[in-house]
Amino acid sequence: MLDELEAELGPDPDPRDRELRTLVQSTLLISGSDEKATIHTVRERFARIPEPAGDTPAQRQMLAMMTVLSAMEGRSVRRAVGQARRALSSADRLDNWSLLFSAFTLGLADEIEEAMEALEHALRHGQDNAAVWSYVITLSYRALLLHGVGAIPDALADAQTAVEIIGEERWSANVTMPQTALATILIDRGEPERAEELLAAVTRPNLDGFVMEYHSYLMARARARWALGDSATALRLLLDCGASLEESGFANPVFLPWWTEAACLLAAEKRADEARDLVEHGAELARRWSTPRAFGLAALARGVTTPGEDGIARLTEAVEHFSGSPARSEHARAEYLLGGALLDAGRPREARERLRSAVDLAQGSGALALARDARNRLVAAGGRRREITASPVDLLTGTERKVAQMASRGAGNREIAESLFVTVRTVETHLTSVYRKLSVSQRGELASVLNGPSLPDPQAPAWVFASRGRR
Repeated sequence: MLDELEAELGPDPDPRDRELRTLVQSTLLISGSDEKATIHTVRERFARIPEPAGDTPAQRQMLAMMTVLSAMEGRSVRRAVGQARRALSSADRLDNWSLLFSAFTLGLADEIEEAMEALEHALRHGQDNAAVWSYVITLSYRALLLHGVGAIPDALADAQTAVEIIGEERWSANVTMPQTALATILIDRGEPERAEELLAAVTRPNLDGFVMEYHSYLMARARARWALGDSATALRLLLDCGASLEESGFANPVFLPWWTEAACLLAAEKRADEARDLVEHGAELARRWSTPRAFGLAALARGVTTPGEDGIARLTEAVEHFSGSPARSEHARAEYLLGGALLDAGRPREARERLRSAVDLAQGSGALALARDARNRLVAAGGRRREITASPVDLLTGTERKVAQMASRGAGNREIAESLFVTVRTVETHLTSVYRKLSVSQRGELASVLNGPSLPDPQAPAWVFASRGRR
């Protein structure tokens, strides 16, 4: 199709035809970049296309597509981020997929604020156009991005909403990202059984032929099996994920770091020697991408598989890298593993310091499973800490909790604002977040949810219900 179009337009098309050609090229890139059967052809084809300046809508869409290929390649974070930023130079005029793909790359580069802004644009675009399917996919990706930066309560709210929406859609069997996102979050919340149920219900036809969905699904299944004590199946799934990613040409170390998970699993099984090749593989990928998170993952994998003081040094290095990144949950895990290594080395005082940090980071991130493990290890090291419990209030930030509690007792927005020395607009923003996290629609429901043992079922946005009535 593209060859025919180029032949018809000739070697020097006028500006309008050139814009049409760029639009067709980027559309083909969208359709071919997520399927394993076509990804290599797409990559080879577009390697021959000059990178556009980004001066027109079609050029910006092309840049958004190209940035995904750059992120997949994992060789130049600077180039990938530059493409994404140029693509987003007029974000209000981009389509949903261009926004989503640019956000995907920025997320892998840990440019989280810019990624979140692009996703907000994409969600508004989906809502304004009643595009429920793209809205759900964007919401699911935002959940995974939030999970990756240790904002698990916010991630949980997004993922639950996405799963709630697809439950009433005719095309629900053709999506996996909402279920995968929610399962990923539930594992860290200490609910691997629920995660398994979600993943077992996935019926996507030809799932193993897709680049993004299949590997995210494999990773979630592997983590669920490991959390349930089935390390053999977990390791097999992780290795399958790695082999399939390599087949797809996906070499970004931050996207589904299966090699770090496999190294940690093998170390926990006292089989660290088997992880040597995985560790070297990950270190090379991290060297290419060169972000603090990537270096932290590489140091973590090397640290857990290296005995003695050298292993402690590598885990200390991992903590330092993660502390310079937005990866709070990974930071918590590194602190936990370092604390365990110090305890095993007969250094309980240093171990307690690291384990306290792990508990604080994990609990603050909403990673309750890790927080409980770190707390138990801290107690074993002679420290003290209250039991880690889950409640609806855990989903809220400190300010959101104060606002919710005052609102539940009948205080108005102005009264809350004056009490907390913030604007009424800020209070309204906090309440909107509270309603979303707690799955309520009005302040009159807050008291029962805050004082109750569990959360109500999540609710789809009102515009989704309205769009169903028009279909």
